[in-house]
Amino acid sequence: MKDRVKRILAAYGVLLIACASHAQNSTPFTNPVIWADVPDMSITRTGSDFYLISTTMHLMPGAPVMKSQDLVHWELASYVFDKLTDTPNYDLKGGTVYGRGQWASSIRYHNGKYYVLFSPNDKPFKAYIYSTTDPSTDKWELVTRTQHFHDASLFFDDDNRVYVFSGTGSLRELKSDLTGVKPGGTDQRVFERDADETGLLEGSQVIKHNGKYYLLMISWPRGKARRQVCYRADKITGPYEKKVILEDNFAGFPYCGQGSIIDDENGNWYGLIFQDRGGVGRVPLLMPVRWVDGWPMLGDENGKVPLNWATPLKPHDTGKRIVESDDFSGNKLKINWQWNHNPENKAW
Repeated sequence: MKDRVKRILAAYGVLLIACASHAQNSTPFTNPVIWADVPDMSITRTGSDFYLISTTMHLMPGAPVMKSQDLVHWELASYVFDKLTDTPNYDLKGGTVYGRGQWASSIRYHNGKYYVLFSPNDKPFKAYIYSTTDPSTDKWELVTRTQHFHDASLFFDDDNRVYVFSGTGSLRELKSDLTGVKPGGTDQRVFERDADETGLLEGSQVIKHNGKYYLLMISWPRGKARRQVCYRADKITGPYEKKVILEDNFAGFPYCGQGSIIDDENGNWYGLIFQDRGGVGRVPLLMPVRWVDGWPMLGDENGKVPLNWATPLKPHDTGKRIVESDDFSGNKLKINWQWNHNPENKAW
């Protein structure tokens, strides 16, 4: 009970420090960078615009896409879909989809389009691929349904071949039009988990940097805290070598793990990794990335998540938030609102 009280006080302390910091100066920020449930983060960038996608499971509309120009101030840009209809359970008929629905999406930009891949944690166990030319103004269009990929990362290589990393080191090649798995294409496991690791290595996120392939995942070693690991290779098919790139009990909570890294227009790199804060949810932590001997090491010079840090880019605050108040004075619901399961639109 005493430890639990300490964790709660630490959580509220971080929130109060954040409020005080932003009141005095808009440049510094305090982690968590977003005080809300924003798990399974995947991020992409075009120019100075960053787009982040997260998990909302049974909530509709789903697959929220957030936009920022400074990695600190985030607003909702769009949702990838209005509702899911794979089973009647999404309409609360014959059951529910609590804890199921849209999980761990991957967002990527390629040749003038943004793409999102996600697999519902539910039957019929088939993935969705959507695309749009602008997440802020254009509607997301369904490209195809393809096989199920657990916690997948969509990846467009320099030679325009398309791959999906998923599960624990699974690599599959897709057709160039993304309509399905490429017959005769790459299909292999690029690494095997260590003997002391339990369960799946989850949260695949892939980048290519200086000609090397980097696969970031969360690892659960037996008897130890979860941590963020990286697999690195000169070829997409391997062989891959492994390194722990973040292991921290930031603010007294058990672990930080699962998320993405991204560069800015000047070649600086940053990490967005979530941390489970109980009832608040899985909150995003923003931190620097230090390239050490060709490895993307997360955190400050001591490998720790910074509590306070200067906004890494020129502050850009539109005044909009992903969580904000609403007086319902408009003629339609704000984008921030979601429904619990598919709504019955005739009833409201």
